[in-house]
Amino acid sequence: MVYSDGAKSKLGFHIVGTTFDPKDSAFLNKSEVLTRFNPYTVDTLAFTQFYVRQIDQVNVGGTMVDVVDTVYIQYFNITGIKPGGYSLQSNPGVTYRYGTPSTDKLSYKSLLNSAAVKTDTLLLTKAYADSVVYENGTPKSFFGRTFASTPNVVSKSTNGADGTTTLFAFSVVYQPMVKAALGDTGMAYDGSKVFKKYNMYGVRLASLDGHDQLITSNNKINNMFVTNFQVRYGQTLFGFLKSYLPGTVFGNTIFFPSFVHITTPNLSNKNVVAGLTGVQVYPNPVASNSSADVVFDLTAPSAVKAVVTDLNGRVVSTSASVNCIAGQNALSVSTQGLSKGIYMVTVESNLGRMSSKLTVN
Repeated sequence: MVYSDGAKSKLGFHIVGTTFDPKDSAFLNKSEVLTRFNPYTVDTLAFTQFYVRQIDQVNVGGTMVDVVDTVYIQYFNITGIKPGGYSLQSNPGVTYRYGTPSTDKLSYKSLLNSAAVKTDTLLLTKAYADSVVYENGTPKSFFGRTFASTPNVVSKSTNGADGTTTLFAFSVVYQPMVKAALGDTGMAYDGSKVFKKYNMYGVRLASLDGHDQLITSNNKINNMFVTNFQVRYGQTLFGFLKSYLPGTVFGNTIFFPSFVHITTPNLSNKNVVAGLTGVQVYPNPVASNSSADVVFDLTAPSAVKAVVTDLNGRVVSTSASVNCIAGQNALSVSTQGLSKGIYMVTVESNLGRMSSKLTVN
């Protein structure tokens, strides 16, 4: 990359990603801060700027074909995340904490990690590209398009004594169809000619000079991470960092502009020893003089029944009590004789009670 003053920089990031901790209030835009006792699901991962595209077609065997690049997004819970720590010579008594995907599960050939709980493969066409503004053939600025994926990754554990059990991480690997060679100029902001154009991912990293992200808490870990050319093939850097470098080890903090949206059924700060969650009714709406299934989850075995009430709180039907197992269960409720309208179905158990609306057509 050639900057506006003519300075050159070799770019060598092969993997970029972030480890996210919902227990850190600095990374939440809500007043509630989750604890290690709060189960949660990452339902959306959004990027504000995703992909710079400078070439749309390439000559393959004498035929011009559309360029289709590939991005792999991998998602991790604590089963595939390796928490770590390091100390600085300037402050030897303090351990700074970080988390990255497991180093021993990374393939140095594909750059994919087998510890991921899910991998999304995106084929990047022109529809994914950011808008690029050119001046005399030189890119001057970018307007990002929002891209969102739907991981639906559930935190592995919420009751463990170790505060790292609720961590979530994602990594991004970009494989361009048109490969760059060492020494090629990818982008030039000083007006010099770019002889070979490339489509690029990863130029959207942001850094902040004079700012650090050193984390000392055992219960709060948030950091961006990269795999650069120094650890590309599993070499060890600084004597202990292998395959991934946390953003906390750089002189200026590196950020990966992204947003993680999470949902939790429980904002309690108490240990979830046993409980009733996830009550849903299918089908909904349901026909009169028919039946519907009430699906729910139990954290322990319990006797359960379903009570149907109208909006005035009057009980209109009650199912038989059934001994249910830990995990997902279902009860059948009858709509026989019910008028059209909205009702409440309440699942009652020794572990608690939870309600859901039921519409009868």
